[in-house]
Formats: sequence, structure tokens, C-alpha cells
Amino acid sequence: MTPDSGEKKFKTGQKAAIYVLIFGAAVAALLYFGGFTVNLSASVPLGLWRRVDGPLCAGDIVEVPFEAFRSIDWVPETYRRPNDFGRVTPYLKRVAGLSYDRIEADESGFLRVNGQIVPDSMPLSFDRAGNELRAFPLPLQLASDEVWLLSNSPRGFDSRYLGPAERERCVKVVPVFVF
Repeated sequence: MTPDSGEKKFKTGQKAAIYVLIFGAAVAALLYFGGFTVNLSASVPLGLWRRVDGPLCAGDIVEVPFEAFRSIDWVPETYRRPNDFGRVTPYLKRVAGLSYDRIEADESGFLRVNGQIVPDSMPLSFDRAGNELRAFPLPLQLASDEVWLLSNSPRGFDSRYLGPAERERCVKVVPVFVF
């Protein structure tokens, strides 16, 4: 090994590190300023999502801030703790009910939207950390400015506990790269 080859490897490693840092900064800027969001929970598929304009329809995935839900005063602090950037991470949830839809629980505990059973929708009593969960009181009819949001996961934290969300604070998202 010549002295130059070790120096060359070092310079190549430095360049690679600089490229990784630049790429990471670019991705962070896109996520923060560019209309993209990352989902790291089982609420909807994991991955990169892009915010889009358009009317909300049942089945759409939306990004919604925690504060947009009606019943948040009882929620444990761990659910509203800011991330490393000082922000409470918005939720990504599926639209299950729209304006004027009727939400109710059937005799087995599953939710119904306009009479249709929603699979895996039975509210739980405790989360994985042992925190008590309070089911939102049902039945109810959504107001014109409200939506009912659910997770794909039966363990998701959604309208079953937080109640309806303000429709105007929900932003439709579409998958860019999910797994």
C-alpha cells in the first residue's frame, strides 16, 4: 500500500460523508418545507407521503394535527410530546366518516358508520404502555365541519378515543413510497 492510496481512501470517505450529509439535509428540507411527510406508525402504511389538494372522500388518508380532534383533554402526555424539532408529529389516518355520517357502536363493540361495520374498530381499554384509553361516547352524528378518522391498525390512536376531527385541518396525502 502506497502512502497515496491511504490518503485517497480517506478523501473518498470524506466525500461520501459530505454527500450523505447533503442528501440528509435535502430530505429534511423536503419533509419540513416541501409538502411531504413520513409515517412511522402502523396507522397507515409506513413510508413517504405527499400532501395534495382536493376534497376528502371516505377511504382517503389524511394528515391531521393532534389538536384538531374534539376530545384531547384526557390524553396522556406521551401522546402529545414534541419531537426533536419541537413539533407534535401530525397523525396520518384514514377517513371513515364524513359530514352528517352517523357513528355508533354495535352490541359487540365494533363501530358502525351509517350502519356498516368497520372491521377491527372495537375500542381498547389500555394502550401498549398500560395507559388507560377512554372511548369517545357514541352514538353521534358528525357535524358539517367534522370527519371520523381511523387507523388501519386495531391498536391505533384515532377518533375512537379522540372523537371527530375538524375537517378543514385535515390534509389529504397520497403515497410516494410505502411498504
